[in-house]
Amino acid sequence: MFKYISLIVITFLVSCSGIQMINRDTSHLYTKQFLAKFDVAKKSFVEGQKDVALQQLNNIQDAKLKPAELATKNNLIGVINYSNGNFEQAIFQFNLALNSSQEDGELSAQIRLNLASSYYKLDDLENTFKTLDGTDSRYLLNRDLENFHKLRYRVSKELDFQTVALDSLLWLNAGATTVEDLKNNKFYPQLVTQYFIVDQSQRVKIVQDFKEGKEFVCAYLSYLEVEQLINEGNKTKAQEVGSWMQSNFGMFPEILALVSTRFEMLKKYSKINMQSIGVVLPLTGDKSKFGKRALAGIDHAVRKYNERNSNKPNFQPIQIKIFDSMGSAIVGKEKVREMIERENSSIVIGGLLKDEARAEYEAARKYGAFFISLSQIYTNKDEKNHLLIEVPGSVESQVSLLFSEKYLSKYGNKVSIIYPNTESGYAYVDSAWKMAEKSGAEIVSIQSFDHNQTDHRSTVAKVLGLYFTRERQEEYDLLKEVHKLEGNTTIRRVQTLGPIVDFDWVLLPAAPNDALQLIPSFNYYDAFNVTLVGGPNWRSRRISREASKLGKLLFVDSEVPKTDSAFVSSFQRRYDQRPGVVEILGFESMSLAANILSLGEFNSRDELESTVMNAQKVAGITGSWRLQDDVWMKEMSLMSLYRGRLNKVNFTTEKSIGE
Repeated sequence: MFKYISLIVITFLVSCSGIQMINRDTSHLYTKQFLAKFDVAKKSFVEGQKDVALQQLNNIQDAKLKPAELATKNNLIGVINYSNGNFEQAIFQFNLALNSSQEDGELSAQIRLNLASSYYKLDDLENTFKTLDGTDSRYLLNRDLENFHKLRYRVSKELDFQTVALDSLLWLNAGATTVEDLKNNKFYPQLVTQYFIVDQSQRVKIVQDFKEGKEFVCAYLSYLEVEQLINEGNKTKAQEVGSWMQSNFGMFPEILALVSTRFEMLKKYSKINMQSIGVVLPLTGDKSKFGKRALAGIDHAVRKYNERNSNKPNFQPIQIKIFDSMGSAIVGKEKVREMIERENSSIVIGGLLKDEARAEYEAARKYGAFFISLSQIYTNKDEKNHLLIEVPGSVESQVSLLFSEKYLSKYGNKVSIIYPNTESGYAYVDSAWKMAEKSGAEIVSIQSFDHNQTDHRSTVAKVLGLYFTRERQEEYDLLKEVHKLEGNTTIRRVQTLGPIVDFDWVLLPAAPNDALQLIPSFNYYDAFNVTLVGGPNWRSRRISREASKLGKLLFVDSEVPKTDSAFVSSFQRRYDQRPGVVEILGFESMSLAANILSLGEFNSRDELESTVMNAQKVAGITGSWRLQDDVWMKEMSLMSLYRGRLNKVNFTTEKSIGE
């Protein structure tokens, strides 16, 4: 008849120690004589007499022990050393124990957990993870299993093994049977955060493969996946996941009800009013003058459209629903929600201020609404889709021109990048890396700068190889002596160490204020006639006024209507003033909206979305957009600015377009 024995198991994680008694049938592995002696030592340790316990264990002769008995003895010696802070000695004992513990799977798993915890105490993350990875966690129960996954989660995070960290969090949350239970689990916040850190394809696979009767947590995460996909505007993929859930999680009606409710809400707000176009602009506050200027452009476009089509049979004029964002991203986001839920607006125009643009777009994307942004949206390309048009031209559109074959053939394929440490700067760098890889261009160097500073000479020095002078010390010393022999023949600062210009051009996506600080630094370091390329914001009066001092500059921009164009003339007649850039943006946004709605008759956002995807191209007065990789790319132009003259570069000659 099998007998049950009590073995001491010490589980310790980071700074925690505890004792747990495990009962199991191992009568064939342990003799009564060993168990009696072991229990005495175990009792001494529990009572705090560690030295006595060690002596009692050492008195047990190894030669007379069975393999599992020897492993049990060495394990407890390791535990005692661990409790004394002797982690190296503990590791030695646990490794000894593993040499003879193979017959007892549960003991082996517990020893490995102890060994991994010891490595972690010494900050040896690689051996901690390696030990845990070799542990058969099926032999660990209750608190042992929890501690195993706590440690595995923590070390995986530190080693950046994100999928392993997610797997352990699934186990730590696996006991829940209701949504309330799950949300009350102390590891729930980490679970949700970690789930969305992991790449989508990997996390979906982990959830779909997770078995062992722990399906509830996977069902809820699948529901969160549906929510995420809807918020990203990917309704088709969301419906695919929803259908998969119906087939696999029918035993959890609470979860399926959440999914059904979410799709019902989406369907409710899918209905659109084709004549209603929502507009959200900063009409009060510090930026209100820009909002009112954009609104004038929008109003002009609406009036022209309605006048032009008024004689058509059954024509219904476009109506704009105007909302005030008050210059706040939070308010703007809420107003977008209102215009979709309350007004059923077919298209939303907004994002005049860059701080508002992303928030308002995310709100529109959540409902699958088409959003036309008056400024660029600085986010990862993967977060954009065919329901977004950026009127000035997206970062991707600009960078696509700079890494095109025609541009690289004219200006060279070696590029350095100087960018601000802002969302806009990161967006340019991310896009440039991707485009360079596709085009075969070489990014020679990348340097960031703090846009809150006013002196950027050190940034430029790094790009020119002048910052780390130790690497060029011999050259520096030689040239310094030459300058001494020449004497002070000039009042100009002498650049002793010459700049290294190992690039063909510099991408400089800086605001005008920063650009005016950065550009002169190249001449300061004797790097003359460097080709510098900026974005649309370089079409500014500030840069134009300083152009004679800056040399020849290039920037990517859209076409701008000429002074004698029909648009400029009609706008001037109506408002008794010439339109500026902001008015043009407003007019263009409404023209695009009208062009999109003219593609057909739509009763729902799904119908509008399908038509837009099939259109592939949309035209306006400042350019045209083509759908490429599910993102609208604007056809941009390369402009040159020299001595106050603005020219359009056609890559063979430059055509002057005015002062």
